[in-house]
Amino acid sequence: MTENQELKLQLLDKFANIEKPETVDFCKAAFDWITEEPIAKPKAPVRDGIANGPCGIMEELPDGIYYVLADGSVVPFIPDMGVDGSLDGSQVRYVGIKWGSRSLKVALHDAADGEEITLTSGKDITKYDGYKDNYLDAVADWNGKANTEHLKAIGLNKEIVLADGEYIPSLGEMYLIYLNRKALNQALELIGSDPIKDDWYWTSTEFSATNAWTLYLSNGGAYSGDTKASYTYRVRPVSAFIS
Repeated sequence: MTENQELKLQLLDKFANIEKPETVDFCKAAFDWITEEPIAKPKAPVRDGIANGPCGIMEELPDGIYYVLADGSVVPFIPDMGVDGSLDGSQVRYVGIKWGSRSLKVALHDAADGEEITLTSGKDITKYDGYKDNYLDAVADWNGKANTEHLKAIGLNKEIVLADGEYIPSLGEMYLIYLNRKALNQALELIGSDPIKDDWYWTSTEFSATNAWTLYLSNGGAYSGDTKASYTYRVRPVSAFIS
């Protein structure tokens, strides 16, 4: 006798009355309810224990540093421990940072082959209301993508070649890179990519028609007095990690 047959007999013995057909119907319904399979949620693709959701990464991704592969999947990077040797560095397209509600995918190399370059080719003559002329507003700026669109409109330096979806990080986004720089650089160096330098980097947060904010990745100092079209600094592209 199978387990299901035994369960049916137990239900009939305890609750059924041959003179009352409704009790037999009750036993049938009870059996169906007890043995009903739970409704399974659609399974998402998983690589190394991390599930990919509709936006590429599930929202519950723990804080940390991740390798983002060509197929959109992610592999956790554990600082000071490296990553499974089976990972082919050529598969990696970005290194992702997840920190609370903030996240970024960081490009593997600085733009313009790592050269220090101007940010734009000229002065902004548009009627732009996005300038951040004080530090508190600038450091709270997380709109790098929109900022970069404005820089393109006024003449982004042609040496800054951005792949689809990439942009120049805002000052707030650049601070996210700075605060995670140690682990980020470990992950970058492990796959032979360029670490974030002890140097000044442009951000896409503009101070005025002529100037933009820069961040010194050696000590986290921000400065707003540099002219976009004449001063030369590094640029590290980023893109959205978790939407």
